[in-house]
Amino acid sequence: MKTAQKANITKKRQRKADKINPSLQGKYNDQPLFQDKVNRANHLLKTVGIPKF
Repeated sequence: MKTAQKANITKKRQRKADKINPSLQGKYNDQPLFQDKVNRANHLLKTVGIPKF
């Protein structure tokens, strides 16, 4: 019984999180948010490469 309730709670949370606010669509496209982190990550990918698992 507890697992069914737990699954139901996670589904409710997931549905709420999956919704995208249409007013935010394209709002931040022109702003360089976290640009320094993106540049560092690109530099690491170019120098070290993609890790092999």
